[in-house]
Formats: sequence, structure tokens, C-alpha cells
Amino acid sequence: AGGRIAVAVSGGPDSMALCHLSKEWADFRGLRVVGLTVDHRLRDEGRTESQQVSKWLEAVEMEHETLTWEQGESVKALDRSPQAAARDARFGLLCGWCRENDIVALMTAHHADDQAETFLYRLVRGSGVNGLAAIAPETMRNEVRILRPLLKASKADLISTCGSHGQDWVNDPSNGDDAFARVRLRRIMTALEQEGLHRDRLLKTVDHMARAKSAIDAAVDELMDSSSMRADEGPIEIDVAALNEAPEEIGLRCLARCLMQVSGAVYPPRFDSLTSLY
Repeated sequence: AGGRIAVAVSGGPDSMALCHLSKEWADFRGLRVVGLTVDHRLRDEGRTESQQVSKWLEAVEMEHETLTWEQGESVKALDRSPQAAARDARFGLLCGWCRENDIVALMTAHHADDQAETFLYRLVRGSGVNGLAAIAPETMRNEVRILRPLLKASKADLISTCGSHGQDWVNDPSNGDDAFARVRLRRIMTALEQEGLHRDRLLKTVDHMARAKSAIDAAVDELMDSSSMRADEGPIEIDVAALNEAPEEIGLRCLARCLMQVSGAVYPPRFDSLTSLY
């Protein structure tokens, strides 16, 4: 009670709906919510939009902070597609601010449409079970819990939520730009729906994959606990015989986890490199 939780808010309908919902929830729970907006310096409108978000949140008595990616302008000048760098920078800024301000959890407004698009995007890329489990409702990143409470809500639900609160929102021009894979996938999803592959069916597949991932992770936990050892610093020692005796999928994941722990990497190594090492 009396603590704070953060919400990542871009000003779009998804995050503005989450701000209203989280504010109502927090008031009921005796918590405070702070909205965090990242100005990536990739678009001229970014600063104006963050100022507008601040006014909107002030109107509902919600705290707000704008975090600026100072390197954004230079990255924009060098990189024809800076979105990946911007995404990593965004989480770095958000999680860094949370740690500095003793906030242990950050909510994001990923929703059911995002989940379906992510599944299709990763299917096209040939992802395995982890990738096809798509967006997890809760993860840890940079010592901060990332919570995604809206994964069962549709984009239409969130737009309706904004409407019921009389809340306007910022329109991101990239949402209609075919240069971005997600925009193209939305068009593909429309065609798939005409063939009977609706979003809800995709989401059921995501749920199946998430359960499979959970079972595999439990087996990896067991192997790591029984066959590996790590001091406070330095390398991991692992029983190679136990690694080889485990099913290949479990062994590969165990090896990937070892590499991530030693290196501090957020993502596992590429699959081809991992299988070669295995």
C-alpha cells in the first residue's frame, strides 16, 4: 500500500486505455500509478505528443514522466530502420527509471491483436515453441517485472474503453506504413480470416504453445538444478553426460540458458550457432 507501479504510455489508444484502467485499479488498491513516455527523437512530433500525454494524465491526477533517448537523432541519421534499436533503448530507459525510483513493476498495453500479429511474424521467421508462445503476460527485464494485463483484450475493446472515458489519443503514422512488417501482416490476417483462420483461433494456438513452453522450461529448470553449479562470479560448470542424456530440446535450452546467464544477454543465441555448439 502506498507504493507505485509504472505504465508505459505512448499516447495511442491502447496505452491510454491502460492508463485509465490501471488508475482505477490502483485507486482501489491504495497504489499510485505513474505514466512513462519515451521520446525516441525519431519523429519531430515526439516531443509535442509527450507533452499532450502529460496534459491528459494530469487531468486524471496521474503522475507522468517523459524519458528522452538522446541518441535517437544520430541513430535515425545512420540507420534506415532504427526501430529495433529504439525498442531496446525504450526498455532500457523505462526499466532504468523504474530501478532508480524503486518501482518493481512496469505495465505495457500489448493486446490480443498484438499477440496474433506476433505469432504470425514469428511463424514466418520459422520460430520454435518459444517464439510461437508469442508475448508472455509477465517477464523479467533488467530486474523489473514487465506485466501485460491486456493480452485478452482486443484493439476494438481498448478503443471503446477510451471512448467511455472521453479520452482522445495520438495517431502513429507508422501504423499505416507498408514498410513495416506488422502493417503487412495485418493485411494478411484479413485475408486469413476470409479463409476461416480468425484471430481467436490464432490465440488458441498461442495458448497451446505457451503451455508447451512452460512444461519444457520446467524440465530445463530440473536439469539445471541437478546438473549444474555456479559460483557468485565466473563460469558455469555443467555435467556434460547429463546434458547429453537429456532430450535434445531440453539440452539445447539448458545450453542456451547457460550462455545467457554467463553473458548477461537478454536473448538466446541464434539457433544454428546453438546447435553447432551442442
